Amino acid sequence: MSDDGDPVGMYVQKVRDTTRRYVRDLLGENTKLRTVVASMESEVAQLKDERLRLQERLLSAREELDRIRGEETSLQRKLASIEAEHHRCSQEFEALEQQNLDLSNLYVASYRLHGTLDRTEVLGIIQEIVINLIGCAELAIFEVTPDGAGLVLAASFGIDPARFARLPLGGGVIGRAAEGSGIYFADHKVQTPTHGFPEESDLTTCIPLKLDGRVTGAIALFRLLPQKARLEALDRELFELLATHAATALYSAGLQAALHPQG
Repeated sequence: MSDDGDPVGMYVQKVRDTTRRYVRDLLGENTKLRTVVASMESEVAQLKDERLRLQERLLSAREELDRIRGEETSLQRKLASIEAEHHRCSQEFEALEQQNLDLSNLYVASYRLHGTLDRTEVLGIIQEIVINLIGCAELAIFEVTPDGAGLVLAASFGIDPARFARLPLGGGVIGRAAEGSGIYFADHKVQTPTHGFPEESDLTTCIPLKLDGRVTGAIALFRLLPQKARLEALDRELFELLATHAATALYSAGLQAALHPQG
């Protein structure tokens, strides 16, 4: 049966056609949406893969950073060890240089003492050694009197010579030290030495001068220079040198003066 001329039939046909087109359009849109969703899912998967790769790279970078920091710490320790070793070597080198200088000073002092037979010059050299090498500008050089009973002042520096013009051998700190077997070192915790004279209160050291076991004199050192805090090992070596070489030099100078008197 034909629907031509039938308004109801025409309307129904129009609705059908519209519905078909709508369904067809919906199907087309759905296909497009499926395509978009599939594309987005693919992109999401790619992003997840990229994220995993970035995380792996970040983990690797952190591990590399930890390794570098560990190496840096190790290098810093090695550098500190090298610097400590360098400092130690520098100190040893400085100590060696000081020892060489000390030995040179000892040699020069010994050479100068035996390089002249002039008594005045020998006494001057002894004073220079005490002042410049030991660091004491208050000193007295004594010789035993011909009768062997006392000490007479032969030369001095920085003290009142009248107070030390003559001392009894065996009396006071200087007199007893001159008779002793070794070098005397004062204890400055005690203001006045035991059984000593008042003028000996500032005494630091007394070096007996002996020749062939016989007392020939003494060198008394009083207050040290302000920059000289204490006596050092080299000072004691110089004292030992003076104890023997100064006695010999003064004795030789005395013989020379006796053999060749002036005037």
